[in-house]
Amino acid sequence: MIKLGDRYRKLVVRWRSPKAVSVALVLILVSILVSLLFIEYLSAHGLEDKVEHIRLGAVNVPLRVLLLPSVGIALLFVFAWAYLVQERAYVKAVPRPQQERTFVTLKITKYAALTVAIFTTFLFVPYLLGSSLFLGFLGCLVSVAGFLEPYILRGISSLSPTASLDENWKYPLSLNLAALATVLSALFLARRGRKTISLKRR
Repeated sequence: MIKLGDRYRKLVVRWRSPKAVSVALVLILVSILVSLLFIEYLSAHGLEDKVEHIRLGAVNVPLRVLLLPSVGIALLFVFAWAYLVQERAYVKAVPRPQQERTFVTLKITKYAALTVAIFTTFLFVPYLLGSSLFLGFLGCLVSVAGFLEPYILRGISSLSPTASLDENWKYPLSLNLAALATVLSALFLARRGRKTISLKRR
């Protein structure tokens, strides 16, 4: 039920505060970890991992080329998180500053976790669906409920073209699709939040 008399106001998010900076740093570390996990998984299946050397004065610094997209992933995590917090940082008017600080902490933590969840879900789920563990689960499911077999076989056949794709193509394709899904989800959630707040203000 929507109460027409509810008053909502935008929270003031101090991005330079220790909490906000800490969450941003955690997001950057998580993005690097996700990138490394994805690289190690695809490398075990045939992804070519090249190392280039950059000369800095008298020192040659090794650089894994596959780690370069992790910079973009880190920026995506931070900007999507900041955008969601900024657009959905509305609460009912609260009288005490302590309550407002609590709400801000909850908002920045919630949307940081949501950003990571959306990206990792779209990045890893297609590979989990084609894993031997999941196929074994489907085999057990068919043995229990045989009527599901035609639908399961149809789903497996629809995933087979992507399974035969070379890992050197899967890597950029998966990263870009996961990034696109994260951006679209952030835009959808922010727009939905604005509509909800404007409706409650009437």
